[in-house]
Amino acid sequence: MKKDDDKGDETFIKAWLRAHYAETIRETKAGAVNKDFDIIGGSFHKWVRDERDKLGLNGSDDFELFIKKFAKFAEVYERIRRAETTFAEETKYVYYNAQVNFTLQPQLLLAPVCYEDSWPIIIEKINLVARFIDVLIVSRVTNYRSVDYSTIKNFVFNVTKDIRMTDIPTLKQKLEQQYINLAFDPAAALSDLRLNSFTKKYIKNILARITGYIEEQTGVASNYCNYMNTQTKNPFEIEHIITDHYEWFTAEYSDQDDFRRWRNSIGALLLLHKSINASLNDAKYDYKLKKYCSNEGNIYTESLGELAYQNNPKFKKFIADNNLGFKAYASFGKNEIAERIAVLVDLVKLVWNDDLFH
Repeated sequence: MKKDDDKGDETFIKAWLRAHYAETIRETKAGAVNKDFDIIGGSFHKWVRDERDKLGLNGSDDFELFIKKFAKFAEVYERIRRAETTFAEETKYVYYNAQVNFTLQPQLLLAPVCYEDSWPIIIEKINLVARFIDVLIVSRVTNYRSVDYSTIKNFVFNVTKDIRMTDIPTLKQKLEQQYINLAFDPAAALSDLRLNSFTKKYIKNILARITGYIEEQTGVASNYCNYMNTQTKNPFEIEHIITDHYEWFTAEYSDQDDFRRWRNSIGALLLLHKSINASLNDAKYDYKLKKYCSNEGNIYTESLGELAYQNNPKFKKFIADNNLGFKAYASFGKNEIAERIAVLVDLVKLVWNDDLFH
C-alpha cells in the first residue's frame, strides 16, 4: 500500500468486506444496533471470526481461496487508489470522483468485481461504477444534497448489494436503473444553483469538467487537472463575472438579496487564475472581458467575447453540432446570466449522462 495511506491495509479490508460480504447495515432510527456494515468499520477481525458462514469459511480449502481472493482484491484496491491520485484516460471517472473527496468510492468500485475477472473486465466494471458515482455526485450537489459519508452511506450500501459480483450486461442494466431513479434534471437544478460554502468545490469541479470537455471536443488537450490543482503558485479560482458593487447595478436588481442571488448563479461564474482574479477585483465588465479573452483565460471564459468565434472552426462546429447557445456579450446582466445557464444545462447533459450504461 502507499506510504501516504498509513491505514491503507485496514481501509482496503473494510472496503472489500463491505463490498462483497456485508448483508446488513444499522437502521437510521435512534437506538438502532450496529449491523455488518457498521461492525466491519470497527472490529472487522471479530466480524470475520463471527461470520464464518457468510464468508463461506468451513474447511481448509475455503481458507486458502479466501487468502487468494484477499490478495487479488488488494491488487484491485491498489489500482483504484492509483486511479484516484493519478489521472489516466482509462480510469478518468475514478479520478474525477476523488477530486471531490467521495470516500465511499473504493467500496462501490470493488462491489461488481469477481475473483475470476480478467483485468480488462475489472477496468470496465470500475469505469461503469465510477461513471455512475460521477452522475450521482452531480445530481445530488446541484440540488444542495450532501454526498458526505454519513448522509449517503445507507444509499451507497444498497447500491453495493445491488451490483455485487455482477457481469457487465447485468451491471449496465442495474446502473441504468439506478440512474433513472436519480431523476436528474439539469434544467431544474442549474437554474437554482448558486455559489456558497457547500457548493463551492462542486461548482469548481463542474466548471473544470465542462471546460475540459469543450477543450477535448475542439481538439485541445483537457486542462481539467490544472483547473483543479490547488498546489501550484497560481491556481485557478472561481471568478464572479459581476463585480461585488450592488450600487453600480441598482437599476437592474431590486435589492441586495436579488443582486447576490444573480451574482452567485452558476451562469455568472468562471474559472480564472488567482492572480488575474485578484487583479479584476473592482473592475467593470468591459475591462474584465478583455482579460477573459486574453491568453490568460480558457475557452469557456473566452466564449464571452467575439474573438472566440473568429478563426475557431472547431469551436464553431462543436457549438453547431450540439446546438449550443454560446454567443458573445457586450454587457452582462440578468438576461445574459439566464442564457449562460441554458448553455450550461446543455453542456451538463453532454458531460453527465447514462450513455455508458447502454
